[in-house]
Amino acid sequence: MKKITAALLCVMLVICTSVTAFGATKSDVKQKTDTAVAFAFDGNYSKNGYDVSSSKNLYILARSGADISAYTDAYFKSVAQAAGESKLTDPGTIGMAVCIAKAAGIDPENANGVNLADALKNADPSAVSSPYNYFYAIEAAKALGLDDTVKALSDTLAKYYTVGTGTDFWSGYGTSPDDLAMFILAMKTAGAYEEYTEDAFKLLETYYTESGYSNYGANADSTALALAAYSLAGNTEKAGAVYDILIKNFYDTETGGFKADYDEYYATADAVFALSFYMPIAEEDKQESTTAPETTTQAQTTTAADSNNSDASKKSPATGVEIAPAIGAAAVALMAFAAAAKKKKA
Repeated sequence: MKKITAALLCVMLVICTSVTAFGATKSDVKQKTDTAVAFAFDGNYSKNGYDVSSSKNLYILARSGADISAYTDAYFKSVAQAAGESKLTDPGTIGMAVCIAKAAGIDPENANGVNLADALKNADPSAVSSPYNYFYAIEAAKALGLDDTVKALSDTLAKYYTVGTGTDFWSGYGTSPDDLAMFILAMKTAGAYEEYTEDAFKLLETYYTESGYSNYGANADSTALALAAYSLAGNTEKAGAVYDILIKNFYDTETGGFKADYDEYYATADAVFALSFYMPIAEEDKQESTTAPETTTQAQTTTAADSNNSDASKKSPATGVEIAPAIGAAAVALMAFAAAAKKKKA
C-alpha cells in the first residue's frame, strides 16, 4: 500500500509540474524593455533627438516609461513649427504628440502654444500617412474624451475592412498580421466594430507558425504586434504564449535588442511598443513569505503549442491552462488505487 501511494504521489507531482504555463512576471518584462530601450533608443534613435518627423519613436520611448524630458523641448518646438506651416494635419501624428505631451506632464491644449486637442478634433479622419496612424489618433482622442472624433476615426478605418479577408490598406495587396494587429488595437481602443475585431483575430491566427507570426517569414515585428493585440484584448494566456515565442526566437541576449533580417532597431522599437501592452497583464512578481516556508510546487514554464490544426507548423499556442482537472484526476486515481489495495489486503 505504501509503495503504491508513494508511486502515485510521484505521478501527481509530474502531472502538476508538467501543465503548460505561459508568460513572464512584470520584472521579466521590465528587464527586457530596459535592455531593448538601451539598444534601440539610447544606442541609436535618441542620439540625434526627436522632431515631428520622428514622432513614432519618441511616442514608443514614452510608452516604455523612460524619462523623455531631455527631448520634449526640441520636439514640441518642431510640432509648433509644423502647425505654423499648416503641416500638422495627420491625425496619427497629432495623436502621438498628444500622448507624448501627456507622458511628459505637458498640457496637450498648450504644447508650446499648440492646442493639440483642437488640432486632432479638426483633422480630417482620412488624412493619415500610414494606416497604423489610426490607432495613435484613436488612442489620443479617447484619452481626451473626444467621442465624436473617436467615432469618425473608427468609422473611416472600418471602410478598409472586409469580414473574411481583413484589411486592404494597399489598394488590392490585401492584409498582413501587422495590419490586422494594428487594426485590432485601434478598434479595441475605440470600443467599436467588435464583429470586425473578432474576425481579425481569426485571420491573425492564420499567420501563426511555431517560429512566430509570419509576414514573408516569421519575424519579430509581426510577433510583437500580435502580442500587443492579444494583450490589449486581455487574453492573458494567449499573450503569454506569444511573449514566450517573441523572447525565445527573437530576443538577442548579447545586444538586449530583438533580431531582424532587415532592421534590428526597427524591430526592437516594435517589441518595446508591444511590451508596453503586455506589462499590465503580466504575472505579478511573487513575494517571498516571511511567515511560512513555500510548500507548493511551481509549474514549469514552457512554450509548447497546442491547437486543433493538424498542420504542425500552424499550431497556435494554447489559450488556456487547466490545472485543477489534472490534479483532480490524479487525486481520484490515488484514491481508487488506495481503495483497491486496501480491499486486496483485506
